[in-house]
Amino acid sequence: MKNKTSLESKTTRVLRWIARILGLLLIILVLVFAIPELMSEHKPSAEPTPIAIILVGVIMLMGLGLAWKWELIGALVSLVGFIGVCILNPDAMKMPMMYLFPLTAMLFLISWKLSKLHHTKEENTG
Repeated sequence: MKNKTSLESKTTRVLRWIARILGLLLIILVLVFAIPELMSEHKPSAEPTPIAIILVGVIMLMGLGLAWKWELIGALVSLVGFIGVCILNPDAMKMPMMYLFPLTAMLFLISWKLSKLHHTKEENTG
């Protein structure tokens, strides 16, 4: 029985680190493209991005950052941001990379749930 709990614990750790690495890569990727775009002085030919879309995007990224410390809260914040992006900019959903954001949040949720289950089993057997 001890092998099963240690295996579950290892699975939880692996999922957590996959989510953390993927989340960090997404944050860095967005910043690499967003910061130069926001700092450029040229006027883009497309319509300016409404502040609401920028804010929900920031919420989505903040959620991924928060999930490093608080998996449940961070994942939920990130999912709320993603839903906001979907509502305010449906065209963004045409980009397959956009689905990495909710996928990462779901990985954080799964690792949080597995961690809670593991702690509950330890309390019941201990």
